[in-house]
Amino acid sequence: MKYWSVFILTICMYPIDAQISVTGAFDRDTVRLGESSMFTLSIKTSGGEEILAIPDAFLDSIYSALQTFKINPGDTTGSTPPQIADFEMLSLGQWQENDMDNLFAGEELKWNINNIGSQVLYENSFTLQFWDPGNNIILLPPVVYALNGEQQQYYEGGQVEIFVAPPVGVESVNQDSLEIEPIKPILIEAKNLSDYLIYFYILTGILISILLYYLVQKWNNRKEAPKEIIVQPEIYVPPHERALHALSQLREEQLWQKGEIKEYQSRLTYIIREYLENRYHVPALESTTDEIVKNIKAAKMDLSDIDSLKRILQVADLVKFAKAQPDESIHDTFMNEAEEFVDRTKEIITEEGEEDE
Repeated sequence: MKYWSVFILTICMYPIDAQISVTGAFDRDTVRLGESSMFTLSIKTSGGEEILAIPDAFLDSIYSALQTFKINPGDTTGSTPPQIADFEMLSLGQWQENDMDNLFAGEELKWNINNIGSQVLYENSFTLQFWDPGNNIILLPPVVYALNGEQQQYYEGGQVEIFVAPPVGVESVNQDSLEIEPIKPILIEAKNLSDYLIYFYILTGILISILLYYLVQKWNNRKEAPKEIIVQPEIYVPPHERALHALSQLREEQLWQKGEIKEYQSRLTYIIREYLENRYHVPALESTTDEIVKNIKAAKMDLSDIDSLKRILQVADLVKFAKAQPDESIHDTFMNEAEEFVDRTKEIITEEGEEDE
């Protein structure tokens, strides 16, 4: 409550030696009904002032020119009290109202602070949503601050307007009838150093990019020439040798003896399918057993080999998909038949380099 006493004692006083100004601006001049807009409150000081408190009443006293006009359309004297607008406060920005004492003070006041020469600019942005068409007016607040250990108050009664347009398709509001007396002109802040910071950032970015490019080029020039990479020619391994090697590894793992029958049969048929795909160039890995047999017949394989292949693949399908439990002796039998099948159907390269089917 100590800040309220400052308001009462200094309500008619203006600072003499302080250099402080309060301005505000919306991010847009016009919004649609129900749209939100950001209002930024700016306080510029000479650098020696400490902002102590700001009453929160200015955020709860946004006036509607349209509602004021409707209350007393014939009033030209300004005697009709301004009517509070229909709006919602969506965000207080960095500020907080913790103790509900109608003041923003102490830790409740947090700012975006920029130093502009010897001056200091304090800013905070609020988000509002408007529901009254026409001109809506927000009054700039008084500011309690300390200068050389003495508390003072700044207040000039400025105001900021924003026009709220009705929804598309609704007759627009006659702006000539929306008047509140007295109306003061919108305060336009003179350009300062912060308005030109963007050009400084762009120039700095360009210079840093040029410097980095120069350093990278200089580093690359100091590197040794890349060593020649010698690519070893790939040694061709015939399909039957790869298949027989894989079958030998599978036999050594003894999967079916450990009870991993499904894994054993899956590996066995995969090796056979991969061999058929590499040997006869048929899509065996993605095909069903019947499709594989049909494609192999077109390759003119011996009928006995086709029957042996068909039996291996069909039993493996039963184990994998129907969870069948074949006799244990069949696992070794199929391994032997698979090795014999690969050996009988392997490609033979003659001395002239031609494949002998």
